Amino acid sequence: MTDSDSRYIKRCIELSSQSLDKGDAPFGSLVVMYDEIIAESSNFAARRVSDHAEVIALHLAHEKVGHSNLKGATLYSNCEPCPMCAFMAREYKVSRVVYALTSPFMGGHSKWNIMEDTELHHFPPFFSEVPEVHGGLHEEEAKAVFMRSGLWMFGKGSRSEFEAKVRGEKA
Repeated sequence: MTDSDSRYIKRCIELSSQSLDKGDAPFGSLVVMYDEIIAESSNFAARRVSDHAEVIALHLAHEKVGHSNLKGATLYSNCEPCPMCAFMAREYKVSRVVYALTSPFMGGHSKWNIMEDTELHHFPPFFSEVPEVHGGLHEEEAKAVFMRSGLWMFGKGSRSEFEAKVRGEKA
């Protein structure tokens, strides 16, 4: 991880907080190429279910560069991309994905391993090679925003917290 990764994840966390403040779920995402933010978005899923921050940022990046091959780009998110967003990242051919919080119930990396699925790249031109994926950067800061929203199911420990609740125990 680099200082730039840290800076960009912090921006995603800011966007997620802004998203929460406007009444949507706390998600924020950036697309970065050559150490320059080429697109960013908060979440708009309250308006339209598919308007996740990552999807919007990827679409905006596509519009900026004029094509759908974002090889060399990094997708940043305050939370692990869901399966839909993970497929979008693979279809837009991003080279790296960096996120803060894991999503053990909905993650496109930790639950459904779309990010590192080695079979997808056998379907060119639709999917990219496996991107480099890093999670857990500034996790506690990202989780603090989620805790304001009541979305407890993100981040380390959320699976064990859930299992304890099911058993009627305190986590």
